Amino acid sequence: MASPAINKANAQNSTGPRSVEGKAVSRFNALKHGLDAASLVIPGEDPAELARLAEDFHNEYQPKGALETELVEILVRSTWLRHRYIRVEAQVYQSIFKKLDDPEATIGDAFHYDASGANVLGKLFRRQSAATRDFNKALAEIRRLQDARMEMEMLALAPPPVYASVPTPELLPVEPWVRSESQSRRL
Repeated sequence: MASPAINKANAQNSTGPRSVEGKAVSRFNALKHGLDAASLVIPGEDPAELARLAEDFHNEYQPKGALETELVEILVRSTWLRHRYIRVEAQVYQSIFKKLDDPEATIGDAFHYDASGANVLGKLFRRQSAATRDFNKALAEIRRLQDARMEMEMLALAPPPVYASVPTPELLPVEPWVRSESQSRRL
């Protein structure tokens, strides 16, 4: 085992990349699949495509306020991830078919092969389901909020109701007393 002094001396020689180009190359060294990436855009994806998707959702839902904006961002994020998961699923199947070495192999064979091993597809399907759930929840909530907002705006724009004038009690005709029963009983 090396002494702390030797470790410190070695650390001075291995500080990682120093140039901008070297840092750009090494920043994705630990990236395996990008499914847990902090950034929505990973290598191989087009940032302009994400920007177009976000713009389309913002134009369609025209969020008002922080909550509606956050819900639209959830719609964008979950849609983007669902698109990614579709690409990853196709790549996983391609990889499994390569390992099977059987030109007659079916998708069921690939699924069986994966399920008996690492179960990558099962993990991917869970992520797809989670993204779909997030999308559906955000969509339902933004629709509910926007419907409520629209109803409130309509109520604010509606003119006050006009009530028909009600005659005052002294102007009401008095029914004559006809029978022998008291008038209070007839009411």
